[in-house]
Parts: sequence; C-alpha cells; structure tokens
Amino acid sequence: MMLMRTSLELAFADSAPPVMRIPRDWQGFSAERVVLADDAPYSFQNFGDSHYLALHDLKLRNGELRIEGLPSIRQRDLRDTITFVPKGRGVDGWAHPELRPNSYLAVYFDPEVLRADLGARYLNQQPKPFAYARNAALRSTLEKIQDLLVEPQVDDLHAESLCLLASLEVFGVIADEQGRLSTRQIGAVIDYVEAHLHEPIGLSDLAAAAGLSRFHFSRAFKATTGENPHAFVQKRRIDRAADLLRRGDMPIEAIAQAVGFHGAPQFRRVFRQILSTTPTHYRMQQR
Repeated sequence: MMLMRTSLELAFADSAPPVMRIPRDWQGFSAERVVLADDAPYSFQNFGDSHYLALHDLKLRNGELRIEGLPSIRQRDLRDTITFVPKGRGVDGWAHPELRPNSYLAVYFDPEVLRADLGARYLNQQPKPFAYARNAALRSTLEKIQDLLVEPQVDDLHAESLCLLASLEVFGVIADEQGRLSTRQIGAVIDYVEAHLHEPIGLSDLAAAAGLSRFHFSRAFKATTGENPHAFVQKRRIDRAADLLRRGDMPIEAIAQAVGFHGAPQFRRVFRQILSTTPTHYRMQQR
C-alpha cells in the first residue's frame, strides 16, 4: 500500500510558487526533493497524518520554525541539518532564503507500517520531535534517498531498504537479538527471486516469502548471507544474464528486460559493477 503524501505546504506572495518538486512513493514511505527557484520569502506548514523527516540544504536571511511542543527556533544556516516531526504534531513557520541553490528532502513515514515492520521493538510512546539536528549516519542515509529521486528508474527494493534504515536511525530502535534464517526460509527466498527475476522485487515480497516483517527479514538475511537483500537480488539478476550471454545471441536489451532491469543502460552499469566488464565483452570472452 502506497502512502498518501501530505507535502509540506509552501505559500509565496506570488501566485506561481517558484519551486520544483521531485516526488516518489513506495510501500509505507514517500519522499520528495523540493528545489527553490529564487530567494522569494515563503511561509510553510504541515499537519499531515504521517511522520515527517527533512534534510535541509538551506541558507536563510531570516526565518522561524515552530513545532508543536518545542520552543520556536530562528536559525539561518540550515545546511546538512535534519528535522523530524511525528504524526499529530503541527509544524509551521516562515523563511526568507539567501540567493543560492536552496533545497530540502522530505520523507514521510506511515506509523502503522513502521509498527508492523519493527514489531515489539517499535517505541510504544510517541517519538519526540527534533529540529535542525546534525547526525552523520542519518544524513548519509537521507542523501542516498535523495539521490534515488533523480534516477530515471528506481529499484523499489533498494528504496524501501533505505527508507526503513532511515526510520530505524530516527527512532533509535535496538533490534532483538539478531536471528538467522532457516534453510527452509533461505530456500523460499531463493525460489521466489529465481521465479520473479523478470519482475520488480520489493523488500516486502522477500520478507513474505520468509514469513517475517521487512525489518526482521532484512537483519536476519544479512546475518545469514553476509549481504543485504538488494545486493543479493542484483547478483542473481547478473548471474542469470551471464548465463543468457553465454548460451546465445539474445540482444542486450532483451536480456536486460528478461532479468528485471529497467533498460540496457542500467543493466550495463550493474553488470560492470559486479563482473568488472561489459556484457558485450563478457559475451566475446565466452566464444
């Protein structure tokens, strides 16, 4: 189920807001990068039904942030800072940006999806908001999500994993003692992947095959195999592609589609990352 995005509302004096929004939606999560076109002042507010997490790349001449339950904040250099507002807390304020490339990433989390994923270790009490914090690990994860927004084609498995990781870093969840997948569970996951290599594969698909939540599956899979689910699926796709390259003259574009890539350019990039050569050169070497 996709999350209904409730974007931070920006209001400008001019009728045409000088902003560009780049949105994406995944199961239980949505994200958008908002780019300001100039230094026009604006006000903002959000009273959505989801948790709101933002990574700022903003410098202001002046401004004010108000989050329900926190003192109002006036801060000008917001570059590399992070704000989190949980569901049910209002946020509003105003800003007059400097004339520079200004933008922010907003990620929205569905609390019920997180509760299902994180299980007993999910914080039962409402998480507390924070504003303009600095955290290198969380910033790195959010920057990876931001990079996905400008990709023409996005791997949902990768995106869901990053969003889930960001939620864990926000809530400070400490997992239960790390378990491992049974031989039966590993076999079920491999069977599912092999049967669906030509299709998009989501983290929820793999977790369902193992009979676990996305959170517990991700940790158990890494503990069992030594790699994350996304890397595992990518290697399986490339293994199948290499077999097709060895066995015939199937066009590169057709092979890319047959193993679940969005197009030949993405296929060639991942093939080179994993096998350190191009599909065409690999085929020539096998002759």
